[in-house]
Amino acid sequence: MKGLSIMRSNVFDRKGFCIGQILLILVLFSGQLFAGIPAGQAAILKGDFPRAFKEFKVDADKGVAYAQAVVGVMLHLGQGVKRDLPKAFSWYKKAAEQGYEAGVANVGIMYYKGAGTQQDDVKAYAWLDLASHIRGGREHNAKARVASFLSPQQLKKAQQLAASLRKKFDKK
Repeated sequence: MKGLSIMRSNVFDRKGFCIGQILLILVLFSGQLFAGIPAGQAAILKGDFPRAFKEFKVDADKGVAYAQAVVGVMLHLGQGVKRDLPKAFSWYKKAAEQGYEAGVANVGIMYYKGAGTQQDDVKAYAWLDLASHIRGGREHNAKARVASFLSPQQLKKAQQLAASLRKKFDKK
């Protein structure tokens, strides 16, 4: 699902989380059909975010990338559960490791902002490059912004890591 990214390039900065879109729209338009997902979507429609979190967590624990990304967003925003950025990062990373595009983008953003993980512009660039590759260039501006903070040596290292990630995920 394309809408699960926690930011848009035009609001990309280190100072705050400009999260714009809330979970409701993101979840409702998914065609994913797994055990907890329809119940989670119904709970969101009713405004019952704690129940929605529990329902999505069922499938997230089973390795469903979409559910992992939703759990990450809910933890990131504190929707239905206490806000926990390290756990949000962990769930985004699980979704990203399966090549789920919103997870990939959010991992890059979290590395850039140092939210829930140590700030790392090299890793941010690499993950945003992968997100841009998967999502048809949507993260290009964010990647370029990160590149502007890198030294030539860091940029080379980031590009090597990005190439490695692309190679890994192009096989999936």
